[in-house]
Amino acid sequence: MKNMCNENQNFKPKPVAEFLDGNHHFYIPSYQRGYRWEEKQVKDLLKDICDFAEKETGTSYYLQPIVVKENPLNKKQWIVIDGQQRLTTILLILKHLRKISEDAKTSPAELYDITYQTRNMNFDNIIATDDIDSFFAHSALQIIIEWFQKYKGKKSRVVEVLFDTYPKDSNKPQVKFIWYVVENDDEIESIKIFNNLNKGKIRLTNAELIKALFILKSKEEGLDEKALAYEWNEMENQLHDDRFWYFLANKNYNPATRIDIIFDFLTLKKIDEKEDDYSYREFQKLYDKEQDALWKCFSQAWDKVKETYQTFRYWYEDHVIYHYIGYLICRGETIQNIYKQCKDKSKTKVVAELRKMISDIEKKKVNIPEDIEALTYDDNKDEVRNLLLLFNIETCAKQTNSDYRFSFDKYKNNNWDIEHVDSQTKNDLTKVKDKIIWLKYLECVNFSYPNDEDKQNKWDTLKQDGSALLEELEKKKEDKGLEFDEFYKKIAIFCSEEITENDKDNDISDKGENKIIDFKNTIRNLTLLDSGTNRGYGNALFPTKRQEIIKRGQTGIFIPICTKNLFMKYYTKDDTKISQWNKNTWAKDDAKDYLRAIHETIDWIFNI
Repeated sequence: MKNMCNENQNFKPKPVAEFLDGNHHFYIPSYQRGYRWEEKQVKDLLKDICDFAEKETGTSYYLQPIVVKENPLNKKQWIVIDGQQRLTTILLILKHLRKISEDAKTSPAELYDITYQTRNMNFDNIIATDDIDSFFAHSALQIIIEWFQKYKGKKSRVVEVLFDTYPKDSNKPQVKFIWYVVENDDEIESIKIFNNLNKGKIRLTNAELIKALFILKSKEEGLDEKALAYEWNEMENQLHDDRFWYFLANKNYNPATRIDIIFDFLTLKKIDEKEDDYSYREFQKLYDKEQDALWKCFSQAWDKVKETYQTFRYWYEDHVIYHYIGYLICRGETIQNIYKQCKDKSKTKVVAELRKMISDIEKKKVNIPEDIEALTYDDNKDEVRNLLLLFNIETCAKQTNSDYRFSFDKYKNNNWDIEHVDSQTKNDLTKVKDKIIWLKYLECVNFSYPNDEDKQNKWDTLKQDGSALLEELEKKKEDKGLEFDEFYKKIAIFCSEEITENDKDNDISDKGENKIIDFKNTIRNLTLLDSGTNRGYGNALFPTKRQEIIKRGQTGIFIPICTKNLFMKYYTKDDTKISQWNKNTWAKDDAKDYLRAIHETIDWIFNI
């Protein structure tokens, strides 16, 4: 590395245009990270090139160095030691410009090409789902396409500074690489150069630097370099699956690459650890043969990496363990602690231990099963949300003969919250446009009471009043009086009168504070809904909410199983009850049977 820095004559500028002769072929060895540039890096490069192209003075825009060496097995190929990200992004830009511009007259064969030791990528047809590298390359290409759609006027000038060749003494502006050739055939030395170029700067992620350390030690410790690279890519690809990833991680955990979760686990990295390169420094101790290294050798460390991944996969693939661990991670439990409690235990004992961990967490908030009936939307929203989540998790976990799984990825990404099943009498709608939407939903509701003429007439009158109010609000675009509030209350009372009329069981008494709690604000009238569905109907009536749930379920949108069961009235046990067959109301017996189902499903947590 010292010689490399002294031989400044080797740091010579080479215009990008010089690479477009059909004789430049680049090879990416296995110790290199994959292509990982994101939107900011791609746009920064595009902006710099476009800004340079528009200047009337200045002859060169220098890209960061490309460090290469000749491939001893193929003299026509350059092995890239550093600079893959820039080479790849520039190639994507060149290919797109050649496709959309008549000025870029180079043929496909004249562009430089890039091949990889451990993976394949067709730059002319990048499929994002092939692997992680393709995902990032496809994303970068979309950014490039959108960039030149927006800045069409800059296209021709950018083509000139990239494609056009001139005599060496020309003052024409050109984009140039800083070119450096390493003069040795030793692969280990090349990896050291690669590591030294990045060590200290931490431009690469922890995982990528750790991978370089493994490759560096592969020959010395008898590791199969190709097998290691293949297994690494396999683990990284699997962790890129959101279903697997969000089972293991919450949204507030954002490592540079997802495979970092394995190294953070192995190095016992704490949640509040502020050092970004913590796990890399722990592996560097092993490389530097420090006394406090976590393992004796890299082969042992690699076995631990694979063992950890296989443990995560076992947790994910086992139906019951998947649901319990997924719930614990949602509740903030660490993977390290879960592993510690379950290590070297049979499946039966693992399940028992996980149930005990869940019980210990929930008992801190609720002491006895009856207490859940006193938890309210206003005062205990977090506790209610967690118990409803557990209700869904336990329902899924019991279905061991089913492929149905709770989708932790959708739960964590769709901002799920709790919502009232039967709308409250209180109206929270303030904007006229929201009131208009609510009234339009009302027009879709059709109650039928063939055996109760008075009730049918009452409903028909309310519908007519609603249509008139809707017409008035749409015409005036304002609501200065209390007319809507009064009408809303009439509708809410009408749709709930099976529950509210002469029923002493509506409200429950909080024994601790001797106060009466409106049952509509308790868990028997609450369920999990995603923010999209919730915004879709706001304070709508039960039949409207039910209709929306059915519509979303039909289109494949994830609906938690207990929310779906509730709106389908699967929990209403007695088939002789009118409510069982009335899809328009959420009645007293529905709420009672729903609460009974919750007790039957989750009361075990209080008995461990």
